[in-house]
Amino acid sequence: MASLVWTQRQDIGPSARYGHALAWDKVAEDVLLVGGQGPGDLHRDTWRWNGATWTQVEDIGPPARAEHALASDSARSRVVLFGGRSGSGPLADTWEWDGTAWTQVADTGPSARSRHALAYDSARSRVVLFGGEDASGLLGDTWEWDGDGWTQVTDTGPAARAGHAMCFESPAARTVLFGGSDGSDTWTWNGSEWTAINDVGPEPRQATALVFAGTITILFGGIDPTLTVLFDATWQLEGADWTERQDIGPADRQGHAMTYDETRQQVVLFGGSAAPSATATTGDLFSDTWELPSPAAPGMTTTPRLVAFGVSPDVVPQGVPFVLQVLLDQPAQVSTSVMVGVTTGAGMFSEDVQVEAGSTSGSKSVNPPVGLLSLGNNLLTATLDGVSLTASLQVQ
Repeated sequence: MASLVWTQRQDIGPSARYGHALAWDKVAEDVLLVGGQGPGDLHRDTWRWNGATWTQVEDIGPPARAEHALASDSARSRVVLFGGRSGSGPLADTWEWDGTAWTQVADTGPSARSRHALAYDSARSRVVLFGGEDASGLLGDTWEWDGDGWTQVTDTGPAARAGHAMCFESPAARTVLFGGSDGSDTWTWNGSEWTAINDVGPEPRQATALVFAGTITILFGGIDPTLTVLFDATWQLEGADWTERQDIGPADRQGHAMTYDETRQQVVLFGGSAAPSATATTGDLFSDTWELPSPAAPGMTTTPRLVAFGVSPDVVPQGVPFVLQVLLDQPAQVSTSVMVGVTTGAGMFSEDVQVEAGSTSGSKSVNPPVGLLSLGNNLLTATLDGVSLTASLQVQ
């Protein structure tokens, strides 16, 4: 499997900020950036990123705001904006970008809020909104926008929260929600109900970013519930399983934004803050642009790589079974065999540990004949596609 490698592309363009939003503009085939919080100022500017340069295209349209959300309605070729925080409080307006200009299309629907999340469900041609916060506290409602109006579809599912992130996985036809406020849970929305699929993975965080990158869902950054620890690791979600993939790339940050450039098959990240929003100063804010190639991009491969191998227990009496355990860095596309072997004076011991399609791990209980393994330390080696890892087994 090819590594996920971030590349810094540009630090000239929009000014440093956090709480802005990015979305894919299908009409122009580039990335759209809107608004955000600068040093003491809210922005109302609109910018395009074409993979090489940023260009400011508009400074009229939605009033200045931060902590709003965007979604790309591919069926209608519109970018949809809802809500956010203005200088006087939360907003409840809905705007659409047609590739050239902004138009306000609604001022009724979900209540005024900020730090909510949007995702476009391409299977049902709906923009999905969940949660956020208003002057009274956290919200836990779900709404959908069909291009004509908003409809509240449920008020059950994930607990009320803000600062969470959402994206839509088209192959599975599901909206994915992660984290927010003090959570580390993962939920999916199928258009009629929310389902909790995992509460193990990235540490609890808010002000993070989530994007579906053609074949896998990518999460980056955020800040913990105590608002003291920032994150810089890249995680991927496949099915119900989270895997930490990379901690080299953009500096740790919160309040940044990401989207997926469908033409160039790149995850695009811009800006954010190296400090909690309430204490961020000019020196804490980022204006950098980073890209991460999708595993679906040309030249990228999706072959799993062996990343861990162990024996449990690692001390056993002679003739007592033990378990071989292997871990891959992504789910296997087809059933995969990891060969484990050791050569001793008494002969050669070898076993194949199977990792089933769709899984990242495999295990096998084994009990070699008495005398095949040496008393004392035995060094076992697991091998897959030229990658070999070792583990020690002490036989008594």
